Amino acid sequence: MKEKKRDFSIFQRTEFSLILIILALYLVAVFGTANFFTEYNQMNILKQCSINGVIAISATMIIITSGIDLSCGSIVGMSTLMVAMGQAKWGMSIPVSIIIALFVGVLCGLYNAVIIHELNVPPFIATLGSMTIIRGLIKIISNAGTIAGLKIEFTNLGVCSFLKIPYLAWLWIFVVIVGFFILKYTSFGRNIYVLGSGKEVAKLCGISIRRTIYMTYGFAGFLCGIAGIMLAARINSAVPAAGQGYEMNAIAASVIGGASLAGAKGAIFGTALGTILMTLIDNVGIQFGINSFVMEISTGVLITIAVVVDQLKNRKSN
Repeated sequence: MKEKKRDFSIFQRTEFSLILIILALYLVAVFGTANFFTEYNQMNILKQCSINGVIAISATMIIITSGIDLSCGSIVGMSTLMVAMGQAKWGMSIPVSIIIALFVGVLCGLYNAVIIHELNVPPFIATLGSMTIIRGLIKIISNAGTIAGLKIEFTNLGVCSFLKIPYLAWLWIFVVIVGFFILKYTSFGRNIYVLGSGKEVAKLCGISIRRTIYMTYGFAGFLCGIAGIMLAARINSAVPAAGQGYEMNAIAASVIGGASLAGAKGAIFGTALGTILMTLIDNVGIQFGINSFVMEISTGVLITIAVVVDQLKNRKSN
């Protein structure tokens, strides 16, 4: 009688490894520092995770299509500026200013889609160009100055909490659930994975490449718009540098969470864990008083390891 082979696949998943690393890092910080486990610091970690986490989900969806978005940080900055300008300069109500910020985010995403699909420009080059263009527009519109004077009812989103969990974190959780549902249970989500396998494969499956690219980059812009609104509520203003550098954190969280730069691979839950790990590393480094330059190096090493592991897995599967 043959012994039934046990399935240990769950222990080999990226998500399981990330959970173990996060728990180990968390315990080291709790017992090794005095201020890590304070309520203030825990709330700060959740708020930072929330904004980075929403952007990382947008990056994950694009990476699954075998694309990349270097402009997501600039789109976040533009959305932050729009919601702040709407309230402080243009006299708009909070709902209208939010709608304007989301609309601009989607518009920026669709611009990327047009350049990538219609003009056949590689996503890296297209989004690198739009990153610079949008950042320049932010400085022109704001006159390179800070836009303050947001309404208190709006900024409450960045400071208040429910059940001791910040509103920003609840919003991130909602976006995670929606993103998971889209990728898992909708035809749009399935089309994203197929497109990541190759345009020829997508064509053979009867998938409209144009519509999928437009929807993916448009939705990514919408998520960046949400992140921009969250950032404005948290810092109670809009600054020209808002969102700068966020694109690297978003891509890193996606890759660490299991998304493959080759496309057709990635999961929202893994991205959420990657976001938590990235944020924890920064926070724990501060708590231990580690030099910020050393932390940058360690983050870069972590990203490199994640990419190398992904490449090795792809070679093995081929």
